[in-house]
Amino acid sequence: MPVSLFCGFVFTFIFESGITLHWWAVKESFFPLINLPIFIYGAYFIGTIWIFKYTYGHFWLFLITNIILDYILIFFLIDWFIQRGAWEAYISYSQILLITTALAILIYGYQMWQEGATSLVSMSSVQPAMSKPLNENNQDESDSDSK
Repeated sequence: MPVSLFCGFVFTFIFESGITLHWWAVKESFFPLINLPIFIYGAYFIGTIWIFKYTYGHFWLFLITNIILDYILIFFLIDWFIQRGAWEAYISYSQILLITTALAILIYGYQMWQEGATSLVSMSSVQPAMSKPLNENNQDESDSDSK
């Protein structure tokens, strides 16, 4: 799954959870989406692709770029939505910035995992017997019983 699609799903989950937890409220719906602002699958989606294209492989550059663009998103675009009466925020802008920064770190880790840059430690002792390789010295018991 591409990182921008993963980011869209996670951001949708965070956005819907924020509505449920009363962190923010949507006052205007954007057809055909009921509680989902268009910037999640619009500018945020495309922005994630471009940020990764130019900064992936340089974590600190990625994080600083993401914080700057999230700052612009929060303090200008969200403020514009609030002034127009389309959106209300019940948590501070700093808390929203913290959420988006945590999301950026999560999606960077996801992309590293997708490319195999990180690996999960696997324990062979907990694998099912069918997935364990057979030793060349072991013979099948049915072969030894028939002899």
